[in-house]
Amino acid sequence: MTATATGVRPGPPVDEYAAAYGVGRYAARAAREGFVALRRDAVRPLLSDSALAEFQGAWEDLELDACIPGGKLFRRRRYGRIRVDVAPGGAGAETTVSFAPLPHTAFRQDVIRMWRGEERVFAPIAPEVLLHEGMRALVGLDARIATAVSGVTAWEVGVHLVRILAEPGGEGEPTPEGRHRDGHCFVGMHLLRRERCGGGLSTVHPEGGDPVRLTLLDPLDSMFVDDARVTHEVSPISPLGGTGVRDMLLVDLNPAPAGE
Repeated sequence: MTATATGVRPGPPVDEYAAAYGVGRYAARAAREGFVALRRDAVRPLLSDSALAEFQGAWEDLELDACIPGGKLFRRRRYGRIRVDVAPGGAGAETTVSFAPLPHTAFRQDVIRMWRGEERVFAPIAPEVLLHEGMRALVGLDARIATAVSGVTAWEVGVHLVRILAEPGGEGEPTPEGRHRDGHCFVGMHLLRRERCGGGLSTVHPEGGDPVRLTLLDPLDSMFVDDARVTHEVSPISPLGGTGVRDMLLVDLNPAPAGE
């Protein structure tokens, strides 16, 4: 990994970025429907081949998530926090996005019955991964869309590196809590690897609308959801010819507390 966690790291200018990558179009659909799906071709230009391969390597160093009820051991993960600022430029100046690491904390999801009242402590993400080029590209995309939808420019972001395993004769559950909201303002979901597995069907339930079903198949297939307007779930994965692997970067976006 090549990035460092010292100071604040700038991202590409938003104006050029938005024109090149269709941020406004994605934001408009998210505002209209409560979510938007992005296939890999829309996201792939954000990362070079080498940067993507290096970032994917971070999923080879995850720790067991022992918090799942029933002693189920199919999930590996790490967790970290980033302050992300989308700063509009004035008088023709370009807008910039910057990233700064936040202290490691426990993670709570009181909106989900399974986790209500629990302070889950996950292994921290290494500093060089937290501000890696790949992390900044994907989190930056989510923050830009979130800002375009909401007008909020300062974000407190939680990032989760998650690997679901499906051992031969068993299955892995990407969402053991079932259909749910995550309890955040917006959530970004990015597939980093999918190998030797079937299943993993994502279902989004918009308020007042019919369910939408899709499967993230290729690295960088992604979704962005307005958590207050949809619920979502993912079906279990099953192994195909060996241990199945599904690697995800999950991004929780909430407005940064005032004064911070």
